Amino acid sequence: MSPGSNGGIAPEAVGMPGPIPAGAILHCVALMDEAEGRLSRFVDALPDRLLGHPDLQLSSWTALDAPRPCSWCDLEGGGWSFRLVFDPQGLAASAVPAVVAGAVSPECQDALDEHHACCLIFLMAAPLDSVPWSRFGLMMQVAWGWVDAGATLLALPEAQLLLPRRILMGIEPATLTPEHGYMFLSNGLAHVEEKKGDGDRKLWLRTWGLGQFWLPDLAVSLPSRLGEEEALEADLESLRLLFETLPPAMIKEGGVLPVGGTVQVGARTWTAVGESAVDYPFLRSRCGVQLFV
Repeated sequence: MSPGSNGGIAPEAVGMPGPIPAGAILHCVALMDEAEGRLSRFVDALPDRLLGHPDLQLSSWTALDAPRPCSWCDLEGGGWSFRLVFDPQGLAASAVPAVVAGAVSPECQDALDEHHACCLIFLMAAPLDSVPWSRFGLMMQVAWGWVDAGATLLALPEAQLLLPRRILMGIEPATLTPEHGYMFLSNGLAHVEEKKGDGDRKLWLRTWGLGQFWLPDLAVSLPSRLGEEEALEADLESLRLLFETLPPAMIKEGGVLPVGGTVQVGARTWTAVGESAVDYPFLRSRCGVQLFV
C-alpha cells in the first residue's frame, strides 16, 4: 500500500518526507511518554524479539535536523525490510488524524495526550513465499521491541485501532496465530443514510483492518425503522459477533466466504453477496469490501 491511503501515514502529514517511504506493505506507530533512553532500550530489546529471524539486522541510525528532527534506520535481512523512524518530539499535529482515525477511549486519549515520542514502523519488503499473517506477525514482533522500551500506545491506522499498554503487556506476538486476528481489527458504524420523509434510516456497519491481511473488509447495511428498535438491536448483536468471529477464519484460510455462502450467528443467518459496486467513501478499503445481508 502507499502510506496515506486507508488511514496511512503520508510524508507531508508527518512533516518529514525524507525518511518516510513512498510505499509500504504494512505500517504501525508506537507512542511513548518520553524520548530519553527509549531508542537505546529498543535497540537492546529487539534481538530478543527477533530470535526466529537471525538475519534481520539494524543499519546505522541516521539523524536529521530538518524538516523535522528525527532518527531513522532500516532493519533488513532474509528478504525482509523495515524502515523505522523515531521522532523524539512525538506525532506532529498534522499526523494525528491519519494515525488516530477511529474512536478513542479515555485510556488511549490519556496516552495520546501524554506522549512525547513515537516511532513509525513500515514493512517495506517481504519474502515472496511469505503469507500475509507472517508479515503482520513479524511487524508486531518489531513493534513489541518498542513495548519493551516503554511504549504506552500502539496505533494500527488501517484498522483504526489503538492498543494501550495495559493490553499490549498481555500479548506475546511470537505466539500469535490467525485465530488472534480479531485483536488487530475494529468494527462499528460507518455511515447513517437518512431516508427522506418517513423517518427511517439505513445504517452502514463494517470492519476496518482486514486489508492488513490482504483481505476485503466486511460490510452490512441495516434498516433502522421507527417501532422496530428491538429487531435492530438483535441484528446489531448478531452482526457484532459475525464481525469478530468470521475474520479470524478468513485470515487463517487466506480467503473470503464465497458469494451465497452463509454464516449462522445466533438466530440470524448472514449471506455473502459479493463486493460493493458503489464506491461509497465510507466503504473504501485496500482490498475492497465484501457485503453481507
